[in-house]
Amino acid sequence: MKLLRKLGITSLALLISMTTLKLTSVKAQEETVSKRSVVSIDAGRKYFSADQLIQIIEKAYQNGYTSVQLLLGNDGLRFFLDDMSIVVNDKTYASEDVKSAFTKGNDAYYADPNGNALTEDEMNRVVGYAKEKGIELIPAINSPGHMDAILTGMEQLGLKKVRFERNGKTSQRTVNIENQEAIAFTKELMKKYVSYFGNTEVVKIFNFGADEYANDVFTNPGWGELQKIGLYDEFITYANDLAQMIKLDGLQPMCFNDGIYYNSDDSFGTFDKDIIISYWTSGWWGFDVAKPAYFAQKQHKILNTNDGWYWVLGHLTADDGIYDFKGSMERIKAKDFDELAGGSKVPSIGSVQAIWCDNPSAQHDLPRIFELMDAFSNKHRNILVRPADYTKVEEALAQVPKDLNVYTAESVALLTQAIQEVQRNLKETQQAVVDQYAVAILEATQKLQWKMADYSKVMAAIEKAKQYDANAYTNYDLVQKAIDAVVYQLDIRKQEQVDAYAQAIEDALLKLNKKVVITEEKQPQQTSTTSPVTGANTATEENVGFWVALCMLAGICLIAIKGKKA
Repeated sequence: MKLLRKLGITSLALLISMTTLKLTSVKAQEETVSKRSVVSIDAGRKYFSADQLIQIIEKAYQNGYTSVQLLLGNDGLRFFLDDMSIVVNDKTYASEDVKSAFTKGNDAYYADPNGNALTEDEMNRVVGYAKEKGIELIPAINSPGHMDAILTGMEQLGLKKVRFERNGKTSQRTVNIENQEAIAFTKELMKKYVSYFGNTEVVKIFNFGADEYANDVFTNPGWGELQKIGLYDEFITYANDLAQMIKLDGLQPMCFNDGIYYNSDDSFGTFDKDIIISYWTSGWWGFDVAKPAYFAQKQHKILNTNDGWYWVLGHLTADDGIYDFKGSMERIKAKDFDELAGGSKVPSIGSVQAIWCDNPSAQHDLPRIFELMDAFSNKHRNILVRPADYTKVEEALAQVPKDLNVYTAESVALLTQAIQEVQRNLKETQQAVVDQYAVAILEATQKLQWKMADYSKVMAAIEKAKQYDANAYTNYDLVQKAIDAVVYQLDIRKQEQVDAYAQAIEDALLKLNKKVVITEEKQPQQTSTTSPVTGANTATEENVGFWVALCMLAGICLIAIKGKKA
């Protein structure tokens, strides 16, 4: 309001209107962020470049999503930190050795021709862009299942029996939950990623996965089998340890629903109630997962990850496999935002639309990913609120002079304040506030005041002129005319004219002519001289005496001549 008054906007109605708009915008913003809208990218199985992830973040921003989930560890591990050193039981695995081992693990899973893993510098770019756009990132490193590349990496580093085994079968993707060394290694690895993302300012939730334990070993989904063989409590301990680790870094832990309280059974122990349940499936015959109401009863928050919206990259129709593109488009139209898998309407904190890369050799196909995002966003426009239009703000900023050094500090301060008050990434529900930013910038720009011209050279020239005696020169009037010609209070745009005034005074001083001063040595027969100061005529006693003596001599000579004649 102080800024508006300084800009001359004193209308009470406008002030009241602006206040109302701000209050309304705050409420609208709170309502917007109360429901997360997430697009999830399987960047673990398949390598996505930093530029591709940035494109997805930009599309999410334009479509009104609040968040982008990046599954960076899912079968493959497609992101390496600068420091990948791991210390387990007093043994240190050097960073470069770990990177080399996981690189081989990725290649063993799928040697992606597009790339093996993102570097920390590349991820910093992704994080920075998300921060710029106000998009939340939800990183995911999946364990104890979907660890193919990590398990191979462990074996490359010399760890033994890291894979879960049962009935003569060995899992390709699930860690041996009874191997304490392998579990300790996995936890230390997870800790490094949690620490990195905990310091990014764009991450609030960390997804540790925890889905589909050893499905490739058991004929049925593995959770029921873990309960039968008495290892389910080990999984509960593992999940709770990860949740505690995540919370210590100030983040909220989350995992998929299928392994949590499997078969709605809490007799093996209880899970940390702070774990957010990413609810993707209601199960099927022989796959008895806990239902949303059960999780709500256990005080878990639920993020709706309905597999009805899933698309597996490369599956265009049902003939290509499950979760095809055509079916996903149809289900986007059919399902409500709050409808969980199985049709439940238990309250959730938001919803996730997921893109999976079960076949990592399939093309990235960003156009179809964006088409799905457009469809989801259009269907749920009341929730996925698009960004406000900042065109007027950009046009106003374009009118701000590039050089502000020529304007007064006070007027520049008002303009700077108007610019700094612009809050980016507001939603279209706050368009009036954004438009007012543009108005404030334009008015502050129009009210910029020019600095006064620098008269220091003029003042110096005038002071110099004062040192001269005007009466000692025949043309000092030219200096006075140059001084009198100075026009004051000109602004900086007239600096050349002001400098010309100073130069005119200096030029007039250089052209001064002194009045003539007559001295005895130069004109000995002159009866009077002009004073260099007063200009008065003077006669010396020596000159008077000379003429008197001369006259007396002439008289004596005349008398003598007359005497001779007589």
